[in-house]
Amino acid sequence: MTETASRPESGPGSVAGIGTRLKAFVVDSLLSIAVALVAGFRPGDVGYSLTVYGTFLLIELLFIPTVGQTPGMRVAGAAVVRMHDAGRVALRWAIVRTVLLATILPAVIVDVSGRAMHDRAAGTVMIRTR
Repeated sequence: MTETASRPESGPGSVAGIGTRLKAFVVDSLLSIAVALVAGFRPGDVGYSLTVYGTFLLIELLFIPTVGQTPGMRVAGAAVVRMHDAGRVALRWAIVRTVLLATILPAVIVDVSGRAMHDRAAGTVMIRTR
């Protein structure tokens, strides 16, 4: 029996698929770009790239343990919960997840159950909320 066997195969509570994840990523990325532009940075500047990257990670770090989803996840109909009981993610696990997400590779490696490696390491899962 797999870890995700108790999750529905589709609908609310199921593991979020690549489309949902991609939609959330695009929205959070656009929000990060907007922050960099409002801060006065222009594309091509080192400060612009660092601000976009840092803002994206800060969004993850602040929103996951407090409300369980980033603005992009809310738009996409997804949330991040603890794998074992679907509860709110503790700050320490949100930090682990975000640090791994910052390296990019764990976020794009997905196991057969649909969980990305940064979620596996943090004991979390991105689920569909609708």
